[in-house]
Amino acid sequence: LKFVFRFQQSLVLLCALMSSDWQKLADLWYRKREVYSTKWNDDPDMLHLSVVAGAPFGGPIATVRNEHVFQPVRGSLKPELQIWTCAGRLIASRPWGYIGLIAMGWSSHERLICVFENGVVRTFTVMCEKVDEFTVDERIIVEGGAPLATIWPNGVALLTRKFSLFVNHSVTKSGDACQRCAELRVSKTPICLCVLPPPHEDSSDVQVIVGTAEGPVLMVDRHEARDLALDDGPYIAFAVSSSGRLLACLSERGVFKVLSINDSLRPLDEANIECRKRPKQMVWCGDDCIALYFAVPTPSNSMQHILFVGGPQDDWIPYQYDTPLHLVSECDGCRIVGAHKVEFVQRVPQSTEAIFSIGNCDPPAMLCYALERYEKGDVCAQESLRLIKNDLGEAVETCIDAAQHEHDPAVVQSLLNAAVFGRHFLSSPPPPTRFVDTCRNLRICHDLRKAPIDMPLTVPQLERLGVSGLIMRLTHRQQHFLANRLCDWVGHPRDHVLFHWACERIRHARDSSCTDDQLCAAVLSKFQGCPGIGYAEVARVAAETHRPHLATMLLSHEPRSNAQIKVLLQLSREGDNDNQIMLRLAVERAAQSHDPDLLHSALVAACGGDPCRREADVQALVRLLREKPLDFQIIADMFGQTLQRGGQHERARGFYEQLGRGKQVAHSAVHQVFRKREAEERTKWLRFAREDFDRCDPGAPEAERSSMQFCALASAEEADLLKAQIVLEELSIAKRWQRGPHRLAGLSLVDTLSKLIEIGEVVEADNLHTKMKMSDRRYWRIKVRALSESGNWEELNMMAIHRSSPVGYELVVEAFLKHGQHDLAKPFVPKVKNPELQAAYYERMGMHEEARAARAQRHERAGPGRLLQNILRLS
Repeated sequence: LKFVFRFQQSLVLLCALMSSDWQKLADLWYRKREVYSTKWNDDPDMLHLSVVAGAPFGGPIATVRNEHVFQPVRGSLKPELQIWTCAGRLIASRPWGYIGLIAMGWSSHERLICVFENGVVRTFTVMCEKVDEFTVDERIIVEGGAPLATIWPNGVALLTRKFSLFVNHSVTKSGDACQRCAELRVSKTPICLCVLPPPHEDSSDVQVIVGTAEGPVLMVDRHEARDLALDDGPYIAFAVSSSGRLLACLSERGVFKVLSINDSLRPLDEANIECRKRPKQMVWCGDDCIALYFAVPTPSNSMQHILFVGGPQDDWIPYQYDTPLHLVSECDGCRIVGAHKVEFVQRVPQSTEAIFSIGNCDPPAMLCYALERYEKGDVCAQESLRLIKNDLGEAVETCIDAAQHEHDPAVVQSLLNAAVFGRHFLSSPPPPTRFVDTCRNLRICHDLRKAPIDMPLTVPQLERLGVSGLIMRLTHRQQHFLANRLCDWVGHPRDHVLFHWACERIRHARDSSCTDDQLCAAVLSKFQGCPGIGYAEVARVAAETHRPHLATMLLSHEPRSNAQIKVLLQLSREGDNDNQIMLRLAVERAAQSHDPDLLHSALVAACGGDPCRREADVQALVRLLREKPLDFQIIADMFGQTLQRGGQHERARGFYEQLGRGKQVAHSAVHQVFRKREAEERTKWLRFAREDFDRCDPGAPEAERSSMQFCALASAEEADLLKAQIVLEELSIAKRWQRGPHRLAGLSLVDTLSKLIEIGEVVEADNLHTKMKMSDRRYWRIKVRALSESGNWEELNMMAIHRSSPVGYELVVEAFLKHGQHDLAKPFVPKVKNPELQAAYYERMGMHEEARAARAQRHERAGPGRLLQNILRLS
C-alpha cells in the first residue's frame, strides 16, 4: 500500500505538470502550445493590413497589401509580395504591381496561387519567382469580372457578376482544364463558395458548394445545380476537412453543421454559437473540431480577436487575442499565426492522454514511472513493472506513439527511453522497425523546426506529406544542401534535388563572373553517381539563360538522344552565331538515331518550317546535307519522300538535282508522268526520265548501272507506247470504231491489247504487238483471254484452227469449257499432250468413254517404265 501511495503521488505531480494547459471539450482534451515567437519586422499590424495565405505542413506564409484596407505610410509606398517562414523570417519578396486580387492560396506542390477579378491566375514559387499566368475563361471579363473565387490544392473556381460559375481543375493552364458549371438560377450574388475534393488529383469531376443569399445551399457541377435542403440559412462560411471527409457549414444565425461528404452530405452533428458575425476564418482543427476566428469591435473602439475551437456536442473553447490572427488547417491540428507568436492547437492524442492525464494508472503511465524510479536507483521500479507485466508490450507501443505527438525534446526523450526500458523486459520483443522510423521522423521534424528553415512539421504531418514531398518543398526553398543530406540519410533518390540545384546555379550565375567551363565542371561533379539524371533539361536552362556553349558541353554527357536533339534544336532557334553548329549537331544526332519523330523535327528545323510549304528554305538544307552526304543521306531521303507524298515532285526533282543524285531525279520525273493527264505532258516527262536514267555515274556499282539502263529502256518503250496509243485514239475517231471514242493513253500494253481485241480491232492489236516486240507466247495468252472475255468465239476458233499455238491448246480448251462451248472445245482436246489432262477435259464434257480411252493411252505410254520399276524393286 505504501508503494501504491507513493506511485500515485508521483504520477499525479508529473501528470499535473504535463497536462496543465489541457482543456476539456465535450469528452475530449485539447491543448495549445507555443511554437515560435514571430519576427514580423516589428510590424504588429501586418496581418491586418495584408492578404495572408499560409501553406499546410508547416509551410510558408505569403502576404501582400490588402487593397480594401487603409494603409498607413510606412517606408516604401510600392507594394510587395512577401513570403515568410512560419516563424516570420523573410524568405523572399518581389514588387507587386497587380490589382483586383480576390483569392490567394497554396497548391499541393507549394505554389502560391493568386486569383484576380478579371479571371487571371498567377502562380509564384516560394522564392517569389513567377511561374504561370493564364486566363481561366475570356467570358469572365465579358460578364463583368469575378467578385468571388475559391482555391483548392489543384484548381480554382470563380463566380462572375452574372452568376456564372467557372471551374478550372489545373493551376498551370486553362483551355481544356476549364469547364462552365450548370446555371445557378439565383437573383442575388452568393455569399461564399467551397470546392469539394474530387475523387483523385487529376479528376475533372469537381463539385462546388454555393451559399446563396436567399438561403438555400447548392451543390453545383457541370451537369446540374442541386439544392441540399439545409435549414437555418443563409450560410456564410464553409470548410472542408484536410482528409476530405467532412464539410463544416456556418449560417448567419450562428447554426453550425457538420456534413459527411462521402455519405451524400448527410448531417452528422449540429451546434450553435452565439456570435452572429461572419467569421474572418473558419478552418478545421484536424478532423475533430472547427476553429472559428472573429474580430469583434469593443466599446472602446478597439478590436477584440476571438478564436473559438469546438463544435462537437455544442461545446466551445474560447481564446482571446489583442492582435489579428491567421489560421492554417493541419491534418492533426490548427496553426495559429499571430503578430507576436505562432501557436498550435490540437486534440490530445489518446496515447498522450493514457500517460499524462491526472490520476491515470494505465500501463503506459506506470511504465514511465518505473523508468523514473529506475533512473533514481529505486528498487520500486521492479514492482511497477510486475504490475503491468501482461500489458507491457502495449505500453511500449503507446509510449512510442505518444513521442510522435510531442514537441519538447526532453519529453520525447523520456518517452522513447521508457519504450526502450520496457522493451528489455518483453519475452518476445516486436521488430524495432516502428521505433527506428519514429526516431528518424522525430529527428527530421526537430531539425526542420530550427532556423532558418522554421518548418514546425509534426510526425503525423510528415507521414501524410511523405519524405518525397518534404524533399520537394526543401528544394523549392533552395535548401539544396539540407535536401541532399536528407536524401542520403533516408535512402531517397536525389536526382530531383541535384537537377533543381543545377538549374538554380545556372540561373543565378547570370550576373556572376563564373565561366561556362566552371559551371559545367561544378554540375558534372555533383551529377556523378546519378546515372539516370537528365543533362538535357539542365542544358535547356542554360540555353534559356543565353549560355549556348555551356548547353553544348552538358549535352555531350546526355545519353538520351531524343532529349539531346530537342535541346540542340532549341539552341539552333535562338538566333546566335552558333545556331548553324547546333543545327548541324542536331541533324547529325537525328540521323544517327534513325527515329522518325526526331528526323522530322530536325528536318523542320533545317527548313525553317514545314518542308511542304513553298516558303521552306531548301537551300539551307542542301548546304547542310552537302557537308556530310553519306551521314545525312537518311535526312535527304526523308525530305524527298515528304515532298513526293505532298505531290511536289518538281521540287523533289530540283532538290535531288542539287544534291547530284541522278537516280532519285529520274524517279521524280517518273512520278511526274503519272500525275499528268495530257499525253503531250506525259511524253515530255518520259523523255526527261529517259535522259535522267541515261546519265548514270560511271563510277556507280554494276547493279545500279544495270538498273538505270533498264529504267531508261522502259521509259523509252513507255514513250513509244504512248505515241502508238495516241495514234490509235485518232484512228478510232476517224474510223468510228464501235463503242467509241476510246481512251487508250495511260493504259499499260497488256490493257491496250486486251481492249483492242475486245472491241474487235484484232488487226490493230496484232500490229501493236509486233511494233512493241512482245513475245508470241505472251501475246497468245492475252489474245485468248481477251477473245473469251468478249465472247468472240468465232475468232478464237479460227485462230486456234489456222494458227499453231506457241503455248499449247490447254488455254484454248479452258476458255471454251469455262463458258460452256463444249462443241468448240472438243476438236482441240486431242491436241493436248497430257493424257490425264485430256481425260479430265472429257469428263467435264460428259464424254466418259473418251476419258477412259485417254487414261488407257496414258497407261500404255507408262508401261515400259512401270516394268523397269518392278524389275528394280525385285532386285
